[in-house]
Amino acid sequence: MSEADAHSSASGGAEQTVERIDKERREALTRLAKYTAPAMLAVLMSVEYSRATMVVSGGPPPASDTRLKRDIAQVGEVDNGINLYRYRYLWSDTIYVGVMAQEVATVMPEAVRRGADGYLRVDYARLGLRMQTWDQWTATQ
Repeated sequence: MSEADAHSSASGGAEQTVERIDKERREALTRLAKYTAPAMLAVLMSVEYSRATMVVSGGPPPASDTRLKRDIAQVGEVDNGINLYRYRYLWSDTIYVGVMAQEVATVMPEAVRRGADGYLRVDYARLGLRMQTWDQWTATQ
């Protein structure tokens, strides 16, 4: 085998290795996007409205889907049987007090709608409630 043939063979192997790695990276990114895209879309759609005053502003209802929340703990109950919970959104360290859309849908389905991102949203005004931060809620208790 000549030196040119050996060099060609070595560079061909390197190209195949790079192509394989690139393919693996693309596949990994595709898998990652499959799981993170819905949550990121929800974040982008609700960033302006994820403060405690968002319902009052007349904007779209906040994403109240249980799948977007963490550190969930029941803190009370409203007269109509809907529970109030303390929670954080997956992307935030702010603690809120509000409802779980899946639960509200069983008691008052007209107050719940599915957003374009596939996550459930609650119209707090229809419940006679307002989503609040933990500090706002505890100040009124």
